[in-house]
Amino acid sequence: MKPTDVKKPLRVLVVGMTSTVGGVENFLMAYCGRMDQERVRFDFLSRYADAAFPEKREEIGHTYVIPRRSEDPVKYYREIRAFFEEHAKEYDVIWDNECMFSDMTPLKLAAEYGIPVRIAHSHNPQNTDPSLKGKLRGLLHRAQRRSLARYANVLWACSEESARWVCPAMDLPFAIVPHAIDAAEYRFNAVTRAEVRQHYGLTDCLVVGHVGRLHYQKNQTFLLEAFARLHQREERARLVLVGDGPNLLALEAKAVELGVEKEVLFLGQRDDVPRLLQAFDLFVMPSRFEGLGMAAVEAQASGLPCLLSDAVSRGAAITRDVEFLPAEDADVWAEHMLDTLESLPERVRPDTQAAITRAGHELAEAAERLTCRFEQLVQDKPSFKRMFLLTTYPAGRLDVMADKARRDMQQIAADAGYALLNPDIPQKADKWWQVPLQYVRVLWEGCKLFWKLRHGDLLAVQYPFHPVRTAGVLRCALHMIQWKGAKTAACIHDLEVLRQPGSGAARWSDRELLMCFDQLIVPNARMADYLIGQGAAEDKVINLQVMDRLGEEPVPERPLAPAVCVVGDLTRKRSRYLHEIPRSKLTWHLHGEGWKGKAKRTDMIYHGGKMTRLEGSFGLIWEGQSTRVCTGAQGAYMMLSTPRKMSLYLTQGMPVIVWKWSAMAAFVRENGLGLVIDTIADIPGAVTALTDAEYACMAANARAWGEKLCRGDMTRDALRQLRG
Repeated sequence: MKPTDVKKPLRVLVVGMTSTVGGVENFLMAYCGRMDQERVRFDFLSRYADAAFPEKREEIGHTYVIPRRSEDPVKYYREIRAFFEEHAKEYDVIWDNECMFSDMTPLKLAAEYGIPVRIAHSHNPQNTDPSLKGKLRGLLHRAQRRSLARYANVLWACSEESARWVCPAMDLPFAIVPHAIDAAEYRFNAVTRAEVRQHYGLTDCLVVGHVGRLHYQKNQTFLLEAFARLHQREERARLVLVGDGPNLLALEAKAVELGVEKEVLFLGQRDDVPRLLQAFDLFVMPSRFEGLGMAAVEAQASGLPCLLSDAVSRGAAITRDVEFLPAEDADVWAEHMLDTLESLPERVRPDTQAAITRAGHELAEAAERLTCRFEQLVQDKPSFKRMFLLTTYPAGRLDVMADKARRDMQQIAADAGYALLNPDIPQKADKWWQVPLQYVRVLWEGCKLFWKLRHGDLLAVQYPFHPVRTAGVLRCALHMIQWKGAKTAACIHDLEVLRQPGSGAARWSDRELLMCFDQLIVPNARMADYLIGQGAAEDKVINLQVMDRLGEEPVPERPLAPAVCVVGDLTRKRSRYLHEIPRSKLTWHLHGEGWKGKAKRTDMIYHGGKMTRLEGSFGLIWEGQSTRVCTGAQGAYMMLSTPRKMSLYLTQGMPVIVWKWSAMAAFVRENGLGLVIDTIADIPGAVTALTDAEYACMAANARAWGEKLCRGDMTRDALRQLRG
């Protein structure tokens, strides 16, 4: 290999290291220290000479220090400009990590001096500093944040709330980058637990633990009040606070005031948190706000039950042993802590490593994903364009599976760099005067899109668009956006005319609005053929084959049994055929709402509306009144669209049974995913005729496809095709 053939590592300039060992600093050291330096190399630009983790930073790369703007503004601007003049050409990426973007100078100069990929990374959902100085910085942040897209071209955050805090318009390619840990370091160890508890005199105690900076955000004053009430009820209770910060002296004084100074241990800033967590019996976090709440994830990695304030992101809940409470009433917190501590003899400290990994917080896998993300951004830089996904929801009661399909697409698109748009359009129009308001609102949102989008941007719209009657206004907006040079695409879940057969607005939307998009993502080959027949260009239609259904649980294995699962609307209006099924050797497992079948049908077992664990060896996809044929609107729907229960069955590792005229029949045959039938009466014979080996092959195929759908592979591939 010639020396010129050696691929050089990407060069990334990291901004945001402070002198405090906090969440941002731990996050950066975890990722930068674990990523492959032959692929990505990091240097640091810090405003602090005493920035955290000096030894680790020295191992990773070089650190450049500039003065702080608040101490010497003239020197700060002179030196940071001199730095970019000399070094900007060395870097492919600038990665600016902040809780508030009150100072956009690094990103501004990076844009001026030509660093191609400029990432603004938000780590908190609001101002973390209640001091006067902090409030002034917060005002400056709010005044500047709408101009962030002038300098940054990528937005990363630990949560969507944190992203909106720094970029309310959400007009940058956006992705959530999870905080990650080496989960194996936190695995519960009984020997370590005994050693730590003995060292601190906690052998016969019930230990409530907290890890976090001693700061207004973390709300430890409330925690001390709640603990004092807990100690009144349980004398063996002890509180361990791990961390340092500006509120240390005030908290020590508060403990004395409450009379619990001997029961509270202040352990200060520690680098052995995984070891200390072993000694806890309960982890608590009463934060006023959090970007994510990484300390709670670490506690769950140790198998601890957690009590968190409702201001902590729900994304911090990895295991089922997490409870959220408003941090308002100290007595309520004391009662909940006591209930958990009293249940300890019945609890087994679980091994949660698999759950941490599935949630994306295992450091090795997360570091590899982030490395690939850096490489993809740099690879795309010559044609780097912004991407947006617009989602609306219908009026009335929302179908659970339809809601999940749209939210899954949002999650996958966000991970692929799409900024999410959720316009606030009134869906209900019960009064005559509410209809014009809908049109005005859609027109206003269309104008906002027109001014937001630029030449080369991509706008994807989840279809159907609601309210359907305003499709004409959206069509005009799309034409104006396309005239501006932006590209448009429709991500089709259903054709609206299949759901509203008698609606003229639905027919117009499907025939006129859909045809004006530049590209269409469709759920199956049958719908692709239909839309091409309606006038869509063949080369602009992208076939998903089957829609994704994101999930964290592993796809289960299933044995062959004479049992069929039915999921969905079980009312007579939608599923009358269930009441007409003749008795056989099959057992029917029903999951859904509205079942009012006869109690004497012992072969039909109703499981209620829960769909987390389906029973049976096959999943049936059938609609309508008759057991002989899928008729009416339901039949037309099945002949063109893909019911969402198809994805649900596959992600449960369950082969399917489909009607031979349905849109899924060819897909099921080609991929060996189950049985294709003519009538319901064919099912008993077809199931009993299968051998164990034949069923095992079907189940293996279903699991393989289910794993793809759980990861979102089909949608990711379609979105890549949209980008060209």
